[in-house]
Amino acid sequence: MRSPGFTGTLLLLLLLPTAFAFKASDFNIGSQSGFCHRGRALAARAEESPSSWHSPYSIEPPEFLIYGGGVSSDVLWNVDGKKTKAVYGPKKDMELVVDFNPLKITLYRGGEEQVVLNGRGLLHIEHFRTKEDSKPAEHIEGEAQSVLQVNPAAWFEGDSQDAFWDEIFSTWTGTKPKGPKSLSLDISFPNHAHVYGIPQHATNLSLPSTTGPTAQYIDPFRLYNADVFEYLSNSPVSLYGSIPLMHAHSATSTVAVFNALASETWIDIAHVEKGGVETHWISESGILDVFLLPGPTPSDIFTQYAHLTGTAPLPVHWSLGYHQCRWNYVSSDDMRSVQNRFDEYFPVDVFWLDIEYAEDHRYFMWNKKTFPDPVEMKKDVEAVERKVVVIIDPHLKRAGDYPVYKRASELGVLVKPKSGEGEYEGWCWPGSSSWIDFFHPGSWDFWISLFKTETINSQWSWMESTDSVGIMNDMNEPSVFNGPEITMPKDIVHYGVGNIETCIISTGCFSYVPYPLSKSANHTFQAAEARTDPPRLPFVLTRAFYAGSQRFGVMWTGDNLGTWEHMAVGIKMVLANGVGRMSFAGSDVGGFFGNPEPKMLVRWYVVGAFSPFFRAHAHIDTKRREPYLLEEPYKSLARGVLRLRYSMLPVWYTAFRKTNESGIPILRPQYVMFPEDEAGFGIDDQHYVGSSGLLVKPVTQMGVKEVSVYIAEDQVCYDYFTNHAHRPKNRHITLPANLDQIPLLIRGGSIISTRERPRRSSPLMKHDPFTLRVALDTSGNARGEVYLDDGETYGYGKGDVVWRGSGAERAKAKKGKGKGIGMVRTSSVDLAASASGAEVGTYDPKNEFARSVGDVRVKKLVVLGLGKKPSSVVLEGGREPEWEYAEEGVLVVKDPAVRVVDDWAVVVKLE
Repeated sequence: MRSPGFTGTLLLLLLLPTAFAFKASDFNIGSQSGFCHRGRALAARAEESPSSWHSPYSIEPPEFLIYGGGVSSDVLWNVDGKKTKAVYGPKKDMELVVDFNPLKITLYRGGEEQVVLNGRGLLHIEHFRTKEDSKPAEHIEGEAQSVLQVNPAAWFEGDSQDAFWDEIFSTWTGTKPKGPKSLSLDISFPNHAHVYGIPQHATNLSLPSTTGPTAQYIDPFRLYNADVFEYLSNSPVSLYGSIPLMHAHSATSTVAVFNALASETWIDIAHVEKGGVETHWISESGILDVFLLPGPTPSDIFTQYAHLTGTAPLPVHWSLGYHQCRWNYVSSDDMRSVQNRFDEYFPVDVFWLDIEYAEDHRYFMWNKKTFPDPVEMKKDVEAVERKVVVIIDPHLKRAGDYPVYKRASELGVLVKPKSGEGEYEGWCWPGSSSWIDFFHPGSWDFWISLFKTETINSQWSWMESTDSVGIMNDMNEPSVFNGPEITMPKDIVHYGVGNIETCIISTGCFSYVPYPLSKSANHTFQAAEARTDPPRLPFVLTRAFYAGSQRFGVMWTGDNLGTWEHMAVGIKMVLANGVGRMSFAGSDVGGFFGNPEPKMLVRWYVVGAFSPFFRAHAHIDTKRREPYLLEEPYKSLARGVLRLRYSMLPVWYTAFRKTNESGIPILRPQYVMFPEDEAGFGIDDQHYVGSSGLLVKPVTQMGVKEVSVYIAEDQVCYDYFTNHAHRPKNRHITLPANLDQIPLLIRGGSIISTRERPRRSSPLMKHDPFTLRVALDTSGNARGEVYLDDGETYGYGKGDVVWRGSGAERAKAKKGKGKGIGMVRTSSVDLAASASGAEVGTYDPKNEFARSVGDVRVKKLVVLGLGKKPSSVVLEGGREPEWEYAEEGVLVVKDPAVRVVDDWAVVVKLE
């Protein structure tokens, strides 16, 4: 949340921006950051003297230790006086070379450089010093005894003390009691022309240059969690989350680096003439802790990174439906009224309450004037299988009669000022506020206890709630209205780690424990999970995040604007977040700020429907824009988009299962799907949904009547709505894209499982039948899968699942004297039966969940691309179902009367 648009205390209003617009002056730029400026200056000195520049860092061979524990014996090591080599891989084509003097680390594949550390000699670890130590040495010259101040390292470090001991930003002066301690490192990808990742920024998926002749920006990309409302739609400015992971990609390989530093970091990118990319990472503090992910494919990189930081759990199923949010629904009656209006044939799963539900912004505490019956209100929503999400911000109103603050203060678990004594005080929505220090072990059980719906040990808890309420953690960068860069000063003190600059990116710790405490679970996630025994799948939305946050929840792209540009960049940001493993992501439909006109809003609903997280949200000053308020034809168009999303929930849930298993993102850009196709490496306005074969290109410009969709392969594609078969011309397919049309294709060779029966919410679809669309490829084959579980518990880990694979194969059947007739056999098999225990636990085909959905059937089978009318359609070993054939080559088999949980086959014979 954001700068307010309502009347509050005079002091609070004076502390906040007076207009809704991005204010660059509120945030640091590279030249204002002392350590960034020093790092860039070092790079400039190196560029000015390329022939004489060398890194002063080296290691002695005895210092280079090879740890045997856990290292494969297949790695072949060779150590001599100048370097160490490690050769590994199934083909022994991977080679890691560590040069001792100067220090340089190079990863090779097949003799070709993949990634080089310190190849440009920019590694610099600023050492601990005192102000006295930092004085240059005195040198006495000649009999005149003239005294010169000499800095022997000036050629490398520079000859000025640039923000060594304090840093001034606007009216704030940040102290640095330990002096400069930044770490910078150059990382080059000599043979990879595209780099991706380092979310979160509003920019292209393939990251542009920030330095050199092709620079698109003046400043480097910055990683520093910040509350940036109305952010620009094309900028390297840091936003709410930070993941220091970068992919580098070429047609022959993919490699990645994970620079496991959680301090503020600036990253310069230069695309060089030879086709490679040079990057320079400048961090405020930390140690050299870089992971090289060798690939060689994007899928391999995702799996390798998942091994480091974990995979996302399966989401609670209702969270994949449509979420309706607003700052704010103003009362219990308002909430009920909105729900009743959605019953006018608009599916929705979740209603949200923003900060105005809380009395004086005391989170957990209801304003009884407007919400007199919070538990009953929630139960009214839940009665029709819908859910409520309530915001819990991390700042606590400093009031003695506020039990949450009072208890936190008594426990001593609040962030401290730079003196280390007392409690840090800043300003946020409640006015004077303090923040829980999640580095403090005493805060963990306290935070979890707050979410209990019953009192334990006579301590206050959120009794006016229910066990199924979802939680939104907003403002958790943290946002501090009267702080530098709208956050905490860096010299405030956290338990056990000291100043903030030494440990974390801004903080991000208020809903997610940052890197130094990454072994601890997310406490909001834990708290929501622990409300029941056994635990149920929780829902937690966060705005701030870091590497590993995917294990605990969902994120959104923050306070966007209702403009076409923000609609377009939202797609790119969600794709980039997927590269960083925050796959469960989305941007607010309609934009948080502004009043989009109906045509834009309809287009934005399409963008949302093809994002993993699908939520409409709006600022308190905007007009109401729930979809039922739209005039015709826009209302019906929005309703159609929502119903389309719900029909595809099996596709989305199956995609989540895949990302849970392997780390591959839910939305897949071209370079992930077709890693050898160079023409697709920069495309970020269309994407695939998991491995389903669905390819969508949302319209994000005004007045568009048709779009050109890029196709990377010589393969037939089918229009999802008309079933028309398209063959790409010059690798493109032109599709109509009027307001009532969605450019959506099915890749030939795919089988799409959907549920077409309209419902008010997703839990009501549990027993609905399936439609299977079999989109034959040019060889007459297709593959697909569908994954189901109860969507509410961790039963899937015990094998309570239904996981089916569908396949279609064209073959020749013998007839008479060797003559053949064409045949397409579509079948369903049990994938869970052949899966590993790690995937589905101890599996029994007749498990509890499978029995609960045993009556669910396939109602319709649609086969695309047959080419000729069938002579017969029969169930293998059974009857001939009713069917019809259209001229477009489309066969519709009506109610084959087969169950989703069973093995079955339908045989189509072609004369």
